[in-house]
Amino acid sequence: MSRVAERIISVGGGKGGVGKSLVSTNLAIAMAQEGRRVVLVDADLGASNLHTLLGLERPGPTLQSFLEHEVESLEEARVETNVPGLSLVRGASAVVGSANISHGQKQRLLRHLRDLTADVVVVDVGAGTGFNQVDLFDVGDLKLAVMTPQLTSIQNAYAFVKGTVYRRLGRLMKTHGLEGALAEKHDGPGHEMASLRAVLRDVFAASPALEAEVRRELSRFRLRLFGNQVYDPREAGVFRAVGKMMTDFLSVAAPLLGFARASRLMHDSATQRRPYLLLAKHEESALALRAAARALLQEPLEEESPSVGRGVPAPMTAETAAA
Repeated sequence: MSRVAERIISVGGGKGGVGKSLVSTNLAIAMAQEGRRVVLVDADLGASNLHTLLGLERPGPTLQSFLEHEVESLEEARVETNVPGLSLVRGASAVVGSANISHGQKQRLLRHLRDLTADVVVVDVGAGTGFNQVDLFDVGDLKLAVMTPQLTSIQNAYAFVKGTVYRRLGRLMKTHGLEGALAEKHDGPGHEMASLRAVLRDVFAASPALEAEVRRELSRFRLRLFGNQVYDPREAGVFRAVGKMMTDFLSVAAPLLGFARASRLMHDSATQRRPYLLLAKHEESALALRAAARALLQEPLEEESPSVGRGVPAPMTAETAAA
């Protein structure tokens, strides 16, 4: 499929309140400051706030304008920000029902995201594990799952990634007439943590060719993790453990790009309507966000080697991301 956007980075997490929008906004700013043309898309349907974080008050077209055909392309909906090189497609949080877009509206949105004229498109995906959220997350060439060390955040991030992986493979299985192949057995303890390999064991045994297709599909998933609201650096071990669990049970590599320490300045930036990276240039969390942005810009997009159960690329640590 032809496209204009050179690189789409989707940012999600499954649970609200983890600072996903702050991370999305500041990553986009860091990329623009690296000299890239960046479009930030507020795809948190029904709960958009990126225009507030960027201090934009003037009215203009929004994502809702695009969905309702008031403008015919996302290009027409983008507005310039005060950050050179960064434009924004605003959401529309005040519109009742805006989160309930139709399948046709979603497919049109996914197509137009690829048609944006930019070096990088950063898509801020809403919370939850519905089809709209996971499909918007899956549109990314690179996918960044944001989580905090809290157990609820970790559980929701895992469920969000799992939903996206299963949704992607479900479409593949459907083309082979195997719609029910990913249905997990619910008749024993621990069924929720059945590995993808265990769920598809019989399918793989019957069709090595399909197993190879699954491997190729998972090699294109390109998931990365970012921790937020960290009070103790030792908590980073939790994020690495989650990444290992995603590799073991979902067969996708999930290296940790880094983490942001809990910061009063980051917290206050939303209230002040001034982006955090414009307030804190040398704070530890600012450096971590810039390192993550550089890593996402430098990540090659060519197909990796198959990664179901073996051949998983070595995790990227916060230290290597900053190098």
